[in-house]
Amino acid sequence: MSETAIFQGSLVGTARRLFAAAGFVLLVAVLLPATDAGAADSPEVRQQKKEEVAKGIKTYRINIRRLQEGIKKQQEQITRTRQQERDLLAELQNIDLRLGEQLEKLDVLEARMKAQRELLLVKERELQRTRSEKQAVQDHLMKRIQAYYKMGSIGFINVTFSAQTLPELMRFHDSFQTLIRYDRDVIATFRHTINELEAAIETLELEEGLLQEFIAQNAREREKLDDIRQEKEALLVRIRTQQKLHQQAIEEMQQASASLSSSLQVLEKKEDFLDQSFLRNKGKLPPPVDGTIITRFKEHSTNRLGITSLSNGIAIEAPTGTMVRAIHEGEVMFAGYLRGYGNTVIVNHGYQYYSITSRVERILIEKGQRVDERTEIAIMGETATLINEGLYFEIRHGSKNLDPSDWLDPSRISKKP
Repeated sequence: MSETAIFQGSLVGTARRLFAAAGFVLLVAVLLPATDAGAADSPEVRQQKKEEVAKGIKTYRINIRRLQEGIKKQQEQITRTRQQERDLLAELQNIDLRLGEQLEKLDVLEARMKAQRELLLVKERELQRTRSEKQAVQDHLMKRIQAYYKMGSIGFINVTFSAQTLPELMRFHDSFQTLIRYDRDVIATFRHTINELEAAIETLELEEGLLQEFIAQNAREREKLDDIRQEKEALLVRIRTQQKLHQQAIEEMQQASASLSSSLQVLEKKEDFLDQSFLRNKGKLPPPVDGTIITRFKEHSTNRLGITSLSNGIAIEAPTGTMVRAIHEGEVMFAGYLRGYGNTVIVNHGYQYYSITSRVERILIEKGQRVDERTEIAIMGETATLINEGLYFEIRHGSKNLDPSDWLDPSRISKKP
């Protein structure tokens, strides 16, 4: 497996797993509330569901926080790779400038080499021509010398048998000697010129060797720069690949985070749904006692002292000794004597829903205690109903009084004619 594949797998794998898990739990969380729409669960089941949802919310929040930390790290890595990319681009630009300088230098050297070779060629042609001319003069001189020696020196016999006079012979001899000296001087001049041309050619050849060395050195430097440039470009490709992988990881982590956030919202709604079980069970709540409603909500009633008042709740008639139970799960906010109500129990059922039960003989629970609809909270007795008849019961949402008849199971309670 390649380094890039390993890097990609380690970078993106976690996000993908979280994303898949988020989708699965999201589906489960969406389906969960549907199971609660039927018959009311028992308090133990609802409590268990609340704990499971709370645990799920905690897990989701931890995963979201991890994803956010992962996204932050990937973004920091992208920032670093972008800086590396900028640095590499600057280095590549510098390398390109150096390569351009080397190319210009190579062009100059090659132009000088071309001129040098042309000059060397001219000098070699001059040397060849000079050598040819020198050879021609030498050949001509040899012929003159041979002719001169054939004539011999001017002596008695030559003068005696010659058709020319002595003065003419002397003039011919002097002229011939002059020509020979001239030819020798010309040859000496040619020899000097040849020596100079050979020296110039040797210098030009030396300069050509130096130029060739300069060109070879420049080529080696350009080759090294090309190698460096290729390495930098390969590194740039890797950095850009890593940057793409980091970006891909961020996108997948963001998708996973969004999915987890959606699932978290669903779970929070689920938690709210479970917490609002009091509201969801409206019309199905058991009455605090089984009996007959003798005073309706907002009905005027007169007690045994002849005092008439408007009822903010209901009064339920039940035998002495009847156990009074909580109508739904919740926390006891008050348990004691309340002026104007008598012995009273107030239970908070969540979301500002409260049940108030009073006119009881004896209270069986304490403030802060958790109760459910099967918890016995009080006992009815004669003393508590001496002045006002029946068990008094209210339901409030905040400070607003609600009609308890709308909340209680009608099959378990009757109303007076």
